[in-house]
Amino acid sequence: MTKLSKLLNIVLYLLLAVTLVFAGLFYFGGIVEGATYLTPNYTETFLNWGIALVFGTAAVTILAEIIKLVLNPKNAVRSLLSILFLAVVVFIAYSLADATPLVLVGYEGPDNVPSMLLMADTFLYSMYFLFGAAFLAILYAELSRIFR
Repeated sequence: MTKLSKLLNIVLYLLLAVTLVFAGLFYFGGIVEGATYLTPNYTETFLNWGIALVFGTAAVTILAEIIKLVLNPKNAVRSLLSILFLAVVVFIAYSLADATPLVLVGYEGPDNVPSMLLMADTFLYSMYFLFGAAFLAILYAELSRIFR
């Protein structure tokens, strides 16, 4: 095992431990008194940890891609095509998104506004497209292996 893989394993286990602590707080940390619905005390903390993990993953991915482009410029075209593909998927998802406020009885929160609804729809449609593309890629890989 190299030093880098040992370090990455340590970081992975630390992130897992912190996630387990937040999950434990969320599930066993009690309930907000006086709330209309059953709401755990540490919901916002748990969600913020999830957001931090997503942003950290995005930052590491972009940084690794930039390093890869600098170290191996011959593969830059392939990387740029994949980034262009993702941009097209997000653009199509954004075009399909609906910003019409929802009629939710009893909800007066700040998230039923066109900007949040547009972002949520864009994320959902993007995930649907990417899930479909992954499924088709797996299906193609398995079927092409059968016919070889």
